[in-house]
Amino acid sequence: MRNSESNCLWHSKDGVSTRVWCAKWNHRGNLLASCGDDKTVKLWKYIVEPPYLEFSSSLSGSHTRTIRNVAFSPSDKFLASAGFDAAIIIYELSNNEFVEMGKLEGHENEVKCCAFSPSGEFLASCSRDKSVWFWQLDEDGDFQVASILQPHTQDVKFVVWHPAEELLVSCSYDCSVKFYRYDGEDWITQQKIDTAHESTVWAADFSADGESLVTVGGDSVVKVWRRQRRDVAITSSIWHCVLSYKADTRWPLYSVSWSRISGIIAVGGGDRQLRLFKVDECDGGPTLVEYGTKRLFASEINCVSWNPIEANLLAIAMDDGQIRVINIEL
Repeated sequence: MRNSESNCLWHSKDGVSTRVWCAKWNHRGNLLASCGDDKTVKLWKYIVEPPYLEFSSSLSGSHTRTIRNVAFSPSDKFLASAGFDAAIIIYELSNNEFVEMGKLEGHENEVKCCAFSPSGEFLASCSRDKSVWFWQLDEDGDFQVASILQPHTQDVKFVVWHPAEELLVSCSYDCSVKFYRYDGEDWITQQKIDTAHESTVWAADFSADGESLVTVGGDSVVKVWRRQRRDVAITSSIWHCVLSYKADTRWPLYSVSWSRISGIIAVGGGDRQLRLFKVDECDGGPTLVEYGTKRLFASEINCVSWNPIEANLLAIAMDDGQIRVINIEL
């Protein structure tokens, strides 16, 4: 592997240094959303030549504090932003522009993450208030509270859905990972892994086939989890750790993205290094192999996101306000 090109853009205008917390591609791979301390969501169009992104529009005035996370619905019709003002803003695509359609309120503290289910019917959110909320799209096109769960004992950092099933995973400051499913009447906690990591579990992502889950934590460890039995429905399965990899750093690992195309796992964190891994299936069990050389940047990496269509493109959100798009030769 060789990092062929790295291109830098600034989330805030005039190169003002303001932290970028998140950068996520839409499902068509032709639009990137970024958010940060400046309380705005920036939208960038994908272009085929470097720097691979062209500024499209800015969404501002909806949040009163830092925006921590953004997420596109599976159809790319909706865009959600989660803020430290305890609110989630829903934008709807209308005449090729995203316009605010509603504000979801109820969390008592900062909302750290939000994510749409694979069907698009549900939106999950998590917060410093230790809760996980499930919002459901109703017949009128509005999101209403469906369930509120509080299985964590500390700040909930991240939520991610299975790529095909209505199964949600949450990661927390309490070192745990939780799994949730719908039982036909309500959302329930399917499984609790109380000591998933030795420190904060910062992020997680599923493999393309949904059979594996990767988590990263403040303990500088990358873990891969799989279902114990494949003859059991995914939503009812029990997950266990099949490999653990300690990175050569004392800094936390903040973000992970598992490419749906190449199978490469990208990891970024507090030591400013981008690491790439691939799961190698051996007779003795799966192992995690570093893929190529590490790439050192000038600032902490807050978010990594593979483009779902262009296999070589990886977007990175950085603490110094930069958004970098790297074209990686695989």
